[in-house]
Amino acid sequence: MNDRQIECFLEAARCLNFTRAAENLTLPQPAVSRYIASLESELDAKLFTRESNRKIVLTSAGKAYFNLFQRTANELAHAKNALSATTEVLHLGINIGWSSSDYLPKVVRICQQRNPRFRISYECLPFHELTSALCEKRLDAVIALENYLMHSLEFETERFTSLQRTILFSKGLPNYEQIKNPADFYPYDFLIADDPLIRHLVQESEEMFRSFHFMPRYRALPNQETVHFYVENGLGVALLDEWCHILHHPRMLHMNIEETIPVALAWRRDASASVELFREALLYVFQNQKM
Repeated sequence: MNDRQIECFLEAARCLNFTRAAENLTLPQPAVSRYIASLESELDAKLFTRESNRKIVLTSAGKAYFNLFQRTANELAHAKNALSATTEVLHLGINIGWSSSDYLPKVVRICQQRNPRFRISYECLPFHELTSALCEKRLDAVIALENYLMHSLEFETERFTSLQRTILFSKGLPNYEQIKNPADFYPYDFLIADDPLIRHLVQESEEMFRSFHFMPRYRALPNQETVHFYVENGLGVALLDEWCHILHHPRMLHMNIEETIPVALAWRRDASASVELFREALLYVFQNQKM
């Protein structure tokens, strides 16, 4: 038994005429007759009787099967409509403190143009929690520093941009007006979050500071938000990246340095098609930004 057999039977039952049913289904009339004959054979029941050369009527078995198949067809159509109206939600994690307004709305707009049902749910977390949430399937994908994403067989990563490193300081920093180049940050504490990997990333930058003839004096604070608070109040400086939203604070100043850091999208291998759609749109936006 297949969908075509049932479709021909239902249309013939509505029309009570094989020829008209064939016209409505754009099928040859003999094909409709064969489909119905094969359905009768499988059901071991006669579905129609002929009253004349053209007119047919449903048998009692035919009426019962018509009601059954019609109800099933209606339920199937309803289910298809419900599924087609279902919103596809991508659960995306982003590093807390990052500004994404320059690219993320463009990416989402492209996704929704390609699939109007696409929706996105965001969660901002510290770097180390992003990876955990991805492994625990609380998130479908994350955007994070590539160096921060641990390698796992459970998910894939793809670099899509690199961020300019910058030294952040505020107008509350003593003698900030005298700062003209990176070497002038020698007297100040470089503030970092008390996180093993952040410490590692900072240490990787030490070679760069040697060219300015000093080694930064690092001071660890409980988290990145505390780092921002200290910098805002002139209690030190921080080595951050260009997406850090605090750069846009009116009291903040920053100085770019000759160093970049890669950013990647990571996603679970068993993720839905919405992740692939997002990945393609993300790459498209960044590739075109460079043009």
